[in-house]
Amino acid sequence: MIQSGDSTFMIDKPLVTVVVCVFNAGHYLREALLSVLNQSYANLEIIVVDDGSTDDCFSHVADLHDPRLEILRQENRGKPAALNAALRRMTGAYYAVHDADDISHPDRIAHQLDCLVRNPLVAGVFCGFDLILRDRKVAPVFSAKDVDRCTWDIARMHMPGHDPTAMYRASAVRGIQYDESLPIVEGYDYVLRVGEQFPLMVLGECLYSYRVHWNTVTKRDPSHRCEMLRQAVAKVHARRHIPLDPANLPPMPEARRVRNRLRDNDLVSHFMVSVLDLRHTGEWVRAIKVAFSCIALHPEDPYYYKPLAYALGPLGFIDTYRANKELALRAQVGA
Repeated sequence: MIQSGDSTFMIDKPLVTVVVCVFNAGHYLREALLSVLNQSYANLEIIVVDDGSTDDCFSHVADLHDPRLEILRQENRGKPAALNAALRRMTGAYYAVHDADDISHPDRIAHQLDCLVRNPLVAGVFCGFDLILRDRKVAPVFSAKDVDRCTWDIARMHMPGHDPTAMYRASAVRGIQYDESLPIVEGYDYVLRVGEQFPLMVLGECLYSYRVHWNTVTKRDPSHRCEMLRQAVAKVHARRHIPLDPANLPPMPEARRVRNRLRDNDLVSHFMVSVLDLRHTGEWVRAIKVAFSCIALHPEDPYYYKPLAYALGPLGFIDTYRANKELALRAQVGA
């Protein structure tokens, strides 16, 4: 028996593969693997791919002797190659992604599996997530998205959900591999290619915690990521037979003028969504706290105050503004 919300249901307990790619995850690897091993749904195959780590991260998990755990080792070839190695090895009827320094809620696998079992035409389901910033969980996002909403996101080249939160139906996506020429954005590319062929959904629950290494963010040069993103977008246009106007590609950052939002991959947008999710569930005080957590990241940058405007502004007006903006965009793209 698995509990989901206020209902109880029976399933056949199919095998679920959890894929964890590791490169120098440090001591965070232990907490990440324990969060998978301690899932309420126990019929798991956990494939850990060591992508040529040079730190001592595996010494932190040397005592984890569990028959469900398998470690593959390869020379450093990048995350997409590690993901593909795991996919070739897996035997599960479903597979979930898990980053080597993140944390899954104990019921994550159970609830996502429930969704896929109940929706046999859906190939993948995402869940809500919060951020781990300086070892503190902040800014949960948890709005559900149905198939139509996810299809709309894919049409405008947006991911419906955060790629490490995904669980996929193996029979649907078995022929789709991660593009090894697109490191850093391989998840974005993979989700779009799956979504172009199959229905997707997002569970309205926060079941995953994504770790942001702030000391790395503040030093990161986003130029490489932007270049990879431009290549991924160009491939989308080619697949969809859409003429590519170079002016519509994501802009490359100007030298010496890299903004904070580019370094942290626009965390502000995540905080804005979190504030709205919390306000829609009546958690106004918590929404205010989330907004101030965003400001604390860069108090000198006005852009980081946008979530506070969402926390204090009239909710009806904000919802109407966003709805009208989306309607205009749909009309523009003919969706």
